[in-house]
Amino acid sequence: MKIIATWLEHLMSQRRLSPGTRSVLKAIANDPEMASYCSAAALAEVAGVNVATVVRAAQAIDFTGWSELSTEIRNRFLSSLDADKHFVRNTEAGMGQPATSIGKDIELLGLLAESLSEDSVTTIATMIATAPTTTILATGAYVAPGTILAHNAQGLGYDVSLSDGAATRMINDVRRLKPGDCLITFSIWKTSASILPLCEIAKERGVHLIVIADQHSQLAELADQLILVPSEGLGPMASVTCAVSVAQCIVGAIANVDTARSAAMLEELQAMWSRTQAVISD
Repeated sequence: MKIIATWLEHLMSQRRLSPGTRSVLKAIANDPEMASYCSAAALAEVAGVNVATVVRAAQAIDFTGWSELSTEIRNRFLSSLDADKHFVRNTEAGMGQPATSIGKDIELLGLLAESLSEDSVTTIATMIATAPTTTILATGAYVAPGTILAHNAQGLGYDVSLSDGAATRMINDVRRLKPGDCLITFSIWKTSASILPLCEIAKERGVHLIVIADQHSQLAELADQLILVPSEGLGPMASVTCAVSVAQCIVGAIANVDTARSAAMLEELQAMWSRTQAVISD
């Protein structure tokens, strides 16, 4: 895939790399689909190096090791596929059955549990809790984690809103943000064209940017705080499961920023539920 080759060439041009590292990166660029799913040993054989060199190659371009780099390559490869090609690929491989899809999501959640930084989640929660207002930009399937985060943060008494409409509405929502406010968005599989320039504008205005992404995209590199999530789905689209899980983690961390305040807000919410009978217990 030319997109992945171009990305790797850019990384290589910025660093002094050993011949072995260059061999590994060129092997990935030549066949990113193979590299997306192979072991370090298999890639080492293709590149004509040993496994240790594969690990060092990943570290040379700022990844912790082959596992993290292969996830990045896989997500970039999948995001380069058109939706129909993504679906055909999974269908031909016999993927997409309910039990198989659940098993894949369990695998992805395991990867997320290993990589997710509690410090990052706590920092993001504090940013949201201390910001005068927070807006979440979300489109497509990623309205789901955006809704979870906005709705539950509101329940805890924070000014967090979801912007999921037309680009013109998103423009107005971003225009209202002031220095010190927060903007949260997603960069997973495919990203709406308007999201990146809107985030750039927000950053220029002193807004703090939080990004949940599945790769080191332009949007991810722009973020003040970044959480990377695996997103490889077995159905026609990318998996939203890990993004939803991260949204729930952030909500839990927001509640813990000021537990006394959270308890008071939830008590008030419960009282209003009861009085209006908007929410009732069975």
